This record gives sequence, structure tokens and C-alpha cells, in this order.
Amino acid sequence: MSVALKARINNERKVAEERITTERLQSEHERLEHKWAGERDAADYLKQCEQDRREMFAFGNAEGRRQRMEQAGRDTQEAYERHERFEHNWAGEKDAEECLKKCEQTRRDSFAYRNTVGRVQRLE
Repeated sequence: MSVALKARINNERKVAEERITTERLQSEHERLEHKWAGERDAADYLKQCEQDRREMFAFGNAEGRRQRMEQAGRDTQEAYERHERFEHNWAGEKDAEECLKKCEQTRRDSFAYRNTVGRVQRLE
């Protein structure tokens, strides 16, 4: 084998080895790029999940606050209405007592008048 042939074979072998090495490095680089892209996607997904969770809690807190405020308003209205019922009840009881007192006073006045009339008739 001639020296030129050996040099050409060695040169082709080196070119082939460099091509294989380049392809291997390129393949490794693509694999790492895919891996990193997957990791970034996973991190983005986790961030989005956390953001969704925070928004859900914020909405839940706002909704809970709104419901508590509505319930407080209903409780206040109910307490006011209950107080009004008690006042009407007390006013009715007071009116009934006054009416009974008035009836008793009228009855006493009637007895006093009849007593006076009876006395006058007896004295005549």
C-alpha cells in the first residue's frame, strides 16, 4: 500500500470519526435541549398550578367574605324585626293594661255614682 493511499484512508477515517463525534455531540445537545425544555415546561406548569390555586383561594376568600357579609345583613335584619315584634307585643300589653285600668276606673266611678244616687234616694 502506498503512502498516499494510507494517508487518504487515515484522512477518511479521521473525517468519519469527526463526523460521528459531531453527530454524537449534536444528538447529545438535542437530547439535553429536549430535557431542558421539558423541565421548563414542568416548572411553568407548576407555576401556573400555583397561580390557579392562589386565584382559587382569593376567589374563595372573596366569596366567603361576601357570603359572611350577606349573612351578617340577614342577621341584623332578623334582629331588627325580632325587636320590632317585641315592641309591638309590649305596646299591645301596655294598651291592654291601660284598657283594663280604664275599665276598672269606669266601674269604680259607676259604683261611686250608684252609691251617691242610692244615698240621695235613701236620704229623701
